[in-house]
Amino acid sequence: MNLNREMANMLAGSDIKIIHGEVIGNVDPYIEWIKWLSYVPEFQKARIQELNSKIVEELTLEELDEIRAYKSQIRMLELFKIYGTDKISKDEYMEVYDFMENQSIDELMLSKLSQKELKYAKERIQYFSKISREELRKKVDVEQKEDNYENLSMVDSYILHIISRVDYARSMKKLDSEIKVRLEENDTMRQRSLYYAANPYVKK
Repeated sequence: MNLNREMANMLAGSDIKIIHGEVIGNVDPYIEWIKWLSYVPEFQKARIQELNSKIVEELTLEELDEIRAYKSQIRMLELFKIYGTDKISKDEYMEVYDFMENQSIDELMLSKLSQKELKYAKERIQYFSKISREELRKKVDVEQKEDNYENLSMVDSYILHIISRVDYARSMKKLDSEIKVRLEENDTMRQRSLYYAANPYVKK
C-alpha cells in the first residue's frame, strides 16, 4: 500500500498540498514544477507550431505523442496553480499528485534546455563539483533564497537543482564521517571504562 498516496487521497480537495519528490535544500519542489511547466522555450514553440500546421492524417504516432505531452503540460500547469485550494476537485488534486509521483522533473528540465544550454550546464556542474564544500554551500545557499531563485535563468535553475544534490551528498558524507568518529570515540571510552571497572586498582 502506498501510504503517501493514501494520505494524499484523504486530503484531496483540501487546502493542504501534499508534495511528492525530493526536498533537497530550500527550493520547494512545487515551485520547481510551476517554474518548469510555465516555461516554453522558443524551439518547443516552433516545433508545436510546425506540428499544428499539419493535418492529423499526416502526423506520425511520435508526433501525436509530442502534441499530447505538450497539451498535458499546459493542463498540469493550470492544475498546479490551484493545487491545495478550494478551486480544485478531488480528482484533479490526485491528478496533480500522481503527476508528481510518476513524472521526472529532471527529464522535464532537460527537455526544455537547448543543446547550447545543456553544454553550458554540464561545464558549470563539473566546475561546481570540484570546488570546496564551503564554496559550494555558499553558492547553493544564496541561489536557493526564494527571490534569487525566481530570478534565475532556466539553465541556472537546472544547475542549482543538480549542484544542490552534490552539496547534499557532500554534507551527508561529512555527517557520516563525523558520526563514525564519534562512535569510535564512544566505543574507546566504553572499552576503557569496562577495563577499569574490571581492574579497579589499576592507575588511570
